[in-house]
Amino acid sequence: MSAADAKPQTINLEDLPLSQLHKIKAQLEEEMDGLTTAFSQMKQAQATFRECTNCIDALTPDSQDKTILVPLTSSLYVPGKLSNIDSVVVDIGTGYYVEKPKADAVKYYNSKMDYVQDNAKTIQDTIEQKQASYRGLLEIM
Repeated sequence: MSAADAKPQTINLEDLPLSQLHKIKAQLEEEMDGLTTAFSQMKQAQATFRECTNCIDALTPDSQDKTILVPLTSSLYVPGKLSNIDSVVVDIGTGYYVEKPKADAVKYYNSKMDYVQDNAKTIQDTIEQKQASYRGLLEIM
């Protein structure tokens, strides 16, 4: 019989000793903690992308030639003027930046938000499954 033909083996948790159940419980807790952290990071990324689209939407014709503060570091700024409100520079990751028209930048961020939302939903479903397993384990213990 090959590994592809092997069927998953089920184990009755009620037959396991208490020490084994404690190890399974600790493993489930660790997995849920990691998944919860990942879910929080997904939601934070989604909020960041939403903030980017809001900032792009705030670039109106009235914004042309307005004085702004341009960050050089997280606590150092220099004054600047908005000379081009028709395009923005988008951070596409790993130190790469691309200039895009505002509409394309909004599409880019919306697609990133959709991608993150789909992943967050998958993680949330997995967390719920782990929580159900955890509750079942606690009932047996």
